[in-house]
Amino acid sequence: MKRFLAVGFGGMIGALLRAWIYAVVPGGIGIWVVNLAGSFLIGLAAVRLAGKSAESRLFISTGLIGSFTTFSAFSGDWFHHLNQSLMQGLAFAICITAASVAAAALGLWIGRKGGPV
Repeated sequence: MKRFLAVGFGGMIGALLRAWIYAVVPGGIGIWVVNLAGSFLIGLAAVRLAGKSAESRLFISTGLIGSFTTFSAFSGDWFHHLNQSLMQGLAFAICITAASVAAAALGLWIGRKGGPV
C-alpha cells in the first residue's frame, strides 16, 4: 500500500508542476520544457536513486517524473503538426524524441559522474 501511495502523491505533485509550467511558458514550448527536463531527471534518478527504498524510487521516478512528463500531450501536439503537414509532423516527432533521449543520456552521464544537480 505504501508503494501505491508513493506513486499517487508523486503523481499529484508532478501533474501540478506540469500544469504550472504550461501556465507560465507560452505556446507549445511547455511540452518541450517538461519532456526535456523530465527526461533529464529520469536519467539522473536512474543512477542517483539506485540505493534508495522502493517507495522513494516510485515516488520520484514513476509518480513525480512520470506524471510531470506527458506522452498524451506529445501525441496531441504531434497530431496537430501532422495535420499541418506530414513533414512537419515527422520533424516534430523525431526532434522531440531525439532531444528527450539526449536529455536522459545527459542525466545518466551527470549522475554517474557524481556532478552537482
